[in-house]
Amino acid sequence: MNRREGHVWHQTLSMWQQICLMTSTLIGVGVLTLPRTTSSKLYEAGWIAPLIGSAGAYVSLWLIVKLSKRYPGETFIEYSHKVWGSAKRPWVGKVFSLPWICIYLVYLYFSTAVVSRVFGEVVVTSVLLQTPLEVMLITMFLLILFLCMHEVEVVARVNELLFPFIIFPLLFIAIASFQKAEIGNLLPINHVSIRSMVEGVYEGIYSYSGFEIMFIFFAYAQQNTNRELAGFYSLLIAASLYMLIVVAGISVFGYEELQRVTWPTLELVKTTQVPGLILERLESAFLAVWVSAVFTTVANAYYVVVYSLRQLFRKGIRFQRIMASVLLIPLFFFALIPQNITEVFSMASVLGLSSLVINLLIPVVYWVAILIRDMVTRREGRNIDG
Repeated sequence: MNRREGHVWHQTLSMWQQICLMTSTLIGVGVLTLPRTTSSKLYEAGWIAPLIGSAGAYVSLWLIVKLSKRYPGETFIEYSHKVWGSAKRPWVGKVFSLPWICIYLVYLYFSTAVVSRVFGEVVVTSVLLQTPLEVMLITMFLLILFLCMHEVEVVARVNELLFPFIIFPLLFIAIASFQKAEIGNLLPINHVSIRSMVEGVYEGIYSYSGFEIMFIFFAYAQQNTNRELAGFYSLLIAASLYMLIVVAGISVFGYEELQRVTWPTLELVKTTQVPGLILERLESAFLAVWVSAVFTTVANAYYVVVYSLRQLFRKGIRFQRIMASVLLIPLFFFALIPQNITEVFSMASVLGLSSLVINLLIPVVYWVAILIRDMVTRREGRNIDG
């Protein structure tokens, strides 16, 4: 156990827990819309987007891993001032790191609101038709608040517990959906333009947004674990599941029909029959699993926000609990800003572009700053020796 001023941290997250954290966060609301969004750009070849997108996501995740190894046991909030400052001028690091920290936290905060709104829209339009949207949001936020009352280890264990209940049912449903598949709907795949390919890959990379939470959680990983491998396995699991769902959606409906469906994966589940009619309405079981997936996505992101504020102000768990309660109030109203599902999708597109900035720009800029500072330090050292 290591104790540091302002908070307690334990490097106890195993490789398995890291995989559960990342995969549970990656798989969320995008599962329901991915077949439509990718096929709208790549047509029959929509399944390529998750594959290429996972490669782009891994590059960003690899840079985040290297940052965590450069500053072991420290989160993005803690090592940011070291990247931008020096021992002689610590105030410089605090000033220049603050904008990046604010961008990171604001993005996570608003993404939590949008994902929560999508969750509410799906439930009230598909299952609980008479339930007000506000009730669904409040229910989800109360569950998130309960998780934010605890330390990092509890969050990891919750993700570890829910992981098999998310992955295996989704995998079973994706494979079972091929009952009515027509392979001809996947052909041809050679008439996609370069522009469509770029736009499709963008949709693919956006579907992997969420691993930026590891800016914080990698600080608590056990030092003997391979974080690069944990990230690779997480993206491999998510990419395999995404590809199965997209291939099933295109092969069953065709890319043209998918454009007319708001929640294509949910419609795909409705066409699937379980042998022996064990479950007459498979979509009910699917939504139960999907709710767990959305909960881990939203809860992990919101936890990172309140925990980062706790570190930024060097406070304890009590401050974290107060902030978690206070910030839920504006979050609830932010989630209600979109007037319809079209506006929700528009906000999600803006967040998708923001995720690229967060996941790619921040690690690259930080590494450039580190390399420049190291060059200056070596040059000063040679001047002193000379």
